[in-house]
Amino acid sequence: MREVWKSVLAFLKNTIPEEVFVPWFGKVEFTEDSEPDIINISVPSVPHSKFIKAQYEKDIEEKAAEICGREIKLKITVKDPNKGAMISEPLPGPANTLPEEEKAPKSIDEIATKCGLHSGLTFDTFVIGNANRVARSSAMLVAEFPGERCNPLFIYGGVGLGKTHLMHAVGRKILEDNPNTNLLCISANRFINEVVSLSAGGRYSDEKIQKFDNKYRNLDALLIDDVQFLCKRGGTQQRLFNIFEALLPKNKQIILTCDTYARQLSDFDERLISRFGAGLSVSIEPAEFELRAAILLQKAKQQGVKLPLEVAYLIATRLNTNIRELEGALNSVIMRAEVFKKPITEELAKEALQGITGTGRISIENIQQSTAEHFSIKIADMHSKRRVANVAYARQIAMYLAKELTQKSLIEIGYAFGGRDHATVLYAVKKITKERAQNQELNHTLHLIEQDLKNWN
Repeated sequence: MREVWKSVLAFLKNTIPEEVFVPWFGKVEFTEDSEPDIINISVPSVPHSKFIKAQYEKDIEEKAAEICGREIKLKITVKDPNKGAMISEPLPGPANTLPEEEKAPKSIDEIATKCGLHSGLTFDTFVIGNANRVARSSAMLVAEFPGERCNPLFIYGGVGLGKTHLMHAVGRKILEDNPNTNLLCISANRFINEVVSLSAGGRYSDEKIQKFDNKYRNLDALLIDDVQFLCKRGGTQQRLFNIFEALLPKNKQIILTCDTYARQLSDFDERLISRFGAGLSVSIEPAEFELRAAILLQKAKQQGVKLPLEVAYLIATRLNTNIRELEGALNSVIMRAEVFKKPITEELAKEALQGITGTGRISIENIQQSTAEHFSIKIADMHSKRRVANVAYARQIAMYLAKELTQKSLIEIGYAFGGRDHATVLYAVKKITKERAQNQELNHTLHLIEQDLKNWN
C-alpha cells in the first residue's frame, strides 16, 4: 500500500497548487496498516487532519481505488506533539456520523478551506509594490462587487509572482462579505481530471455529466488557477466554454490566472480566448527591489523571525526572479542561523547564499539568441544590416535588454550588433524604454524574454 500512496501523492502534487500542497501534504507520513484495503497516513495536528479529510479524502480514495481496482479507505492518525503518541481518527461510518448542524463550517477559515482557498493567502498578507499595484486594486474591486465589475478577471504574469495569492485573496474577501456564496477555487489540472473522469472506462456517464454540470453551473464564483495547462485539451476547453456561457449571463464572477496574456495562448479555442479577454486583464510583473525587500520582511515576520533590514536588502539584491525563490533564499538564511545558533547578520546571510543568484552572468549573445527565438528570426539578423520592420524592432529590443541586463557600454553593445555606433544603441534604448511604459503587451514580452534569460543560468 506504500507504493499506492506514493502514486496518489504524485497525483495530488500535479493537481494541487504548490502553495497548498507543500504546507498540507509536505508533513504527511505513510503508516503501515494491518488492513489490506486501508491507506493509513499520519499528520501533525487535528486541524491538519480535518483539512485533508474535508478537502481531499474523496479524491484520495477514488485515486487509490483506480490504482488498486478495488475500494480503498483513507485512515488518518494525528500525532500528539506532547506525548509522541498516535491518536487515531476512526473511519467515517454510520456509528460516528455527526448531526448536520455539527458538520457545518463554524468559521470563515473552514468555509474558505471547503471552497478550495488557502487560509494564508489574503489581501492582508499580500505585499504591495509598483509591480502589482494595478492588479491588486483590480482584485479589490472585484472582491467588493463580484459579478458586477471586471468579469471575468484575468490575472497573468510569470511564475511565482503572486497571481495565485491574489486570486485566493479575492475569494476570501467574497466569502467574508457573504459566507453563503457558492464559490469554488480549483487548479486547471484538477479541472482537467474532473473532465477526464466523466468518460472513465471509455464511455460517458449521463449521471456524472449531470452532476458535473450542476456543480459548475450553479456556482456564484469560479476561480481557476493556471489556465495555460488547458492547451491542447479540446474537450476540457469545450466544458469550460459551456460553463462560461452558463455563468457570465447571470453575473456570476469568474477569475482566472495564467502565465501569459490571453492572446498569446496557443492551442486554445478562439471563442474561449475571446471570453478570457472580455472582462479585465491585469498583469503582475517581477517585483522591483523595494518590493522584494518588503516581501522578505513580511515573510520573516510571519515566521516570527526578526530580519535585519540590511539582510533583506542583501537577499533582494542577490535575487530578482520571483517570490518563491526569494522565500527559498530567506529560509536558507534562517535555517543556517538556527543550525549554527547564530544571529542573522549580513555575514551569515552571505555564507547561506553562496552560489545563489537570480540572474547569473547574462551575455549579449544570450540576449540575441533569446530575442531572436522569441521573434522567430535568425541570430544572424542581429548583426545584419536588414531593415525589415520585424527584424529591426527585435534588434532594438535586444539592444535595450543588453543595456539593462549587462554592464557593457553603448559602444560595446553597438560593436556586438554588427558594428553599429553608440547613437544607434542609445536611440533603441530610449525608444523601447518609452514604449515599455505605455504598451502593456510589449512590457509583458520583455518580461518573457528576461525570464528565459534567467533560465540560462
